[in-house]
Amino acid sequence: MSGSTHNKRTLNEDEDNVVAEEIFKPDLSHEFNRKFEDLLVRLKNNLSISRDVILDEEIKRAKMVETEDDISFLKYITSLYVLRDLSLQGWIFNISDKGLMLRMENDNLDNKSTIRYRLSAEKNAQFSVPAIRKFILSMETPREHNGEIVSIKNLIGNKDELIKFINHGEQVCCPYIQIVTEDKDEFTGISLYDIWRYFRYTWSIPYKTMPGRNLFYLVRDSRQKYHPVIGIFALGNSVLNLTSRDDDIGWTVESIRQNLSKKIGVTICDQKMSKSDGKVKVKIMHANESDDAYKMRITQFANTIMPLLEANIKNSINDIYVKDLNFHKQTKHPKQELIDKLLSLSLEFNRKAINNHNNEKNPDWLQETKSFLFLRKRSAELAKLLVALKVFNSLKGTCLDKLEELLSTENGRKAINTALIANRKCKIGSNMMDIIVCGSIPPYNDLLGGKLVSILACSPTVIRDYTKKYENQISVIASRMKGAKVIRDSHLVFLGTTSLYSLGSSQYNRLKIPCSNDFSLEFRKMGITEGFGTVYFSSETTRMFSKVLESLDGGKRINHVFGEGTSPRFRMISRGLKEIGINPSSYLKHHSPRIVYSINLAKNTRNFLLGIDDKPIYNFNIEDKDDIVNKTQELVDYWYERWLKMRLYSVDIVERLQKFDIDRFLLSNFI
Repeated sequence: MSGSTHNKRTLNEDEDNVVAEEIFKPDLSHEFNRKFEDLLVRLKNNLSISRDVILDEEIKRAKMVETEDDISFLKYITSLYVLRDLSLQGWIFNISDKGLMLRMENDNLDNKSTIRYRLSAEKNAQFSVPAIRKFILSMETPREHNGEIVSIKNLIGNKDELIKFINHGEQVCCPYIQIVTEDKDEFTGISLYDIWRYFRYTWSIPYKTMPGRNLFYLVRDSRQKYHPVIGIFALGNSVLNLTSRDDDIGWTVESIRQNLSKKIGVTICDQKMSKSDGKVKVKIMHANESDDAYKMRITQFANTIMPLLEANIKNSINDIYVKDLNFHKQTKHPKQELIDKLLSLSLEFNRKAINNHNNEKNPDWLQETKSFLFLRKRSAELAKLLVALKVFNSLKGTCLDKLEELLSTENGRKAINTALIANRKCKIGSNMMDIIVCGSIPPYNDLLGGKLVSILACSPTVIRDYTKKYENQISVIASRMKGAKVIRDSHLVFLGTTSLYSLGSSQYNRLKIPCSNDFSLEFRKMGITEGFGTVYFSSETTRMFSKVLESLDGGKRINHVFGEGTSPRFRMISRGLKEIGINPSSYLKHHSPRIVYSINLAKNTRNFLLGIDDKPIYNFNIEDKDDIVNKTQELVDYWYERWLKMRLYSVDIVERLQKFDIDRFLLSNFI
C-alpha cells in the first residue's frame, strides 16, 4: 500500500525471545494520521495497564464525531479495533519517535494459561451478547419435564454417584454416543443441540458456527439417572492445505519425489576420536534396498501414479461446464491463445463478481454456473488444468521417464501439483473431516473422559452416520462448476485435528486402539504447524473490516456463499489488514505451535485418497447395524479397561472428584 511502511526483523541468536516484531503504521489520511500520532502520545505517557481503556475511549470518541460513510474514518477506527485486539493478545507496545513497534515475545507464549488468556477476550465478549446471556440463563433455569424439575445441571455428572461407584468397586460409568439432532433430550426435554451448545461455551476457544458439513455428538453416561454428558465432539470440513498431512497421504510434489528416492537407513555407533580417549556418536547412512529392488519399486510406483495424475486432469476438465468458454472437452491439444483468453476472462469476471448470492433452496445448476462468480472460477480453473494438460501431452517414454521429466522442471512440478490438487479437492470435500471440538465435561475429565471422547470420534457409529447423512448430498460447488447435479462419494476414511498447545494433548497422546489383527485406530503425530487463524480477532473488528472492503469495492466480494473460496473470515481479515496498511503475516499467525494429528479410519485410507482403490476397506460392515453397535462398544470397553481402570489406582481419584463444584462450573458465573 502506498504511504505505509513495514519493518520486519528476522530472529537471530541474540533475539531468541522475540517471536515477531512489526512497525504498526496504518495507511491513514493526513487528518487521521495526526489523530493516531496524538493517540500514541497518550499511550506512551500512561501505564500499560491503562492501554485498553485509552483505546476504548478513543474508539467511543471517534464514533461520536465521525460517520462510517467516510473511508478515511473507517480505516482509522478499524485500525483502533485491530490495535485493541493485538493488545489483548499480549503484543508488547514500544512507542518511540519512530512510531509504534509491536513485539511478541516467547516468554510463556506456549504456556496453557497464556494461551487461554489470549483467547479470553473474544470468549468473554460472547458472554456480553444479550442473546447468549439469555440462552445461558434459560438453560440453567429449572423447568418441569415429566413431573420433575430439571435444568442443564441434571446433565452434569453427579460426583457423589461416581465416588459411590468407585468406593463400592462397581461399574463407574456406562458411556454411549448420541448424535445431535433437532430432537429433545428424553430425560430433560432440553434440545440436544442446546445441550451441546451450552457445554461448547465452556471451551477456551470462542464458539463460532462453521459452514459446510458438520456432525455434532454428545457422549453420555447411562449409569446415572439423567444420562449426564461425559463429553462432546464435533466434526467439520477438513483444512484444504496442510503440508504435513498432504505429504503423508502423497498429495505433494515432495512426497512423489521422496517415493522416487532410494530408501536410506541410519545406523548410530560410537567412534573413537584420534588423540583422545573419548568417543562420539556417529550417524552412518546406508542403502536400505538393492539397486534392482529400488528400480523395481520406483517403476511400479510410476506405473501407478502417472495414470492417476493424467486421469485427475481429464476428470477435472470433464467436471467443468465449458460451452460458454469456447472449449470442447474432446480437444487433446489446447492452444495457448485459448488459455490466455481464459485467464483474461477470469480477471474480467472477478471485477464483476460483487454482492454474490446463490439460490440455495431450489437452484438451477445451469443458471448458477453462469453467474459472474462461477464464470470466474470456471475460466480460471480450466486455464490452470489446460496448462497442466499441455505439459502432460508433451511427455514421452515410460511412466517412470515421464514422472522423472516432470520433476526435473518448474512447469512439470506445477503440472503435478495441479493434478494432485484436482484429486485432493474432491476427497477433502467428501471423504475427510476434522475433529473441530473434542473434550470431556467435568467431573468426567478426571476419569480421562477426554480419551474416551477422542476414541468415539473415530468409531464405526460416526463413520456410518456421516456416510448415511451425506450419501445423497449434492456437492453445491461441484454442481455449480459443472452446471448439473453432482453427488460425491460419502465414505469417511480420514480424520485430522490439531492440539491447542505445542506440548500436545493428553487426550490424543499415545492413543492407539487395536481393532483387528491388521488394523488399529491411531492418533499419529504428523508434524508441527504454527498455523494462521482469526480466532484472536473480535467480531467487532471483523465487522469493521467488512465495511472497509465494501466501501472500497463498491459492494461485497466476501458474502459467505459457496464458491467464493475457503475461510471467508480469514480472507476478509487478511485483506482488510492489507487495505488499512498493516502487514497481516505476523498478526494472523497463532504464534503458538500446534501438533498435527491424523487418524486413518480404513485399512486402505491412503490408497483410497490417492485414487488407487475405489472403495474403502473398514474393519466392520457398514451395512450391518449390529456390527457397528458391537464394534463401537468394543472401543468403549477398551477405554474402560486400558485407561479408566488404571486411572482409579494411579491417582487419588476420589479426592479429585470431591473438589468438583458444580455451581462454580456453571456459565452464569461468567456473564
